[in-house]
Amino acid sequence: MTESRTRHRVCRSRKKKPVPLSRLRASDVLKLVLDDPRRLEELAGMLEDRDRAVRDRAAAALGQLADRHPDRLRRLLARLAPSLDDDSAYVRWHLVYILGSLGSRFDLDAADLIGSLAARLDDPNRVVRVTAVRSLARVAAGRPGEVEAFFAGQKREIPSAVARFIRGARRGRARKDGQ
Repeated sequence: MTESRTRHRVCRSRKKKPVPLSRLRASDVLKLVLDDPRRLEELAGMLEDRDRAVRDRAAAALGQLADRHPDRLRRLLARLAPSLDDDSAYVRWHLVYILGSLGSRFDLDAADLIGSLAARLDDPNRVVRVTAVRSLARVAAGRPGEVEAFFAGQKREIPSAVARFIRGARRGRARKDGQ
């Protein structure tokens, strides 16, 4: 009996298919996105996935990315805003945090940013509401006039925590101008 053997050709130059980010933990996703910035679009697309766990991991990875490398998220800001209405409070919480982080560091379109954060002040989840106040306070520390103007235009009262940051920012500027 002779057995026919098939020889497999080994091709060492063949690239492996990239592992989908949706199957990885948030920390592993962050490492892959930092190594290959083109995968950032894939990460942002995960926010639109039907699976809640995938959206949660994407939001967590984006939150870590906002802390460590905020400049990479600036161009994705428009893609993040629609996910603020996600049914997962975990996703909303991370996105509100990300918007506050980016809004305090960069000169972004203040009306849209502040409007998105102010809309989360009425969120059904308490953690999202508290994070929205903190994010607005971070933005108000750098741009108090824009936050005040937004709330005046909406005929809505400024949350007290945000108002404290506005007063503190005004005092700091007054001292700086007085010297």
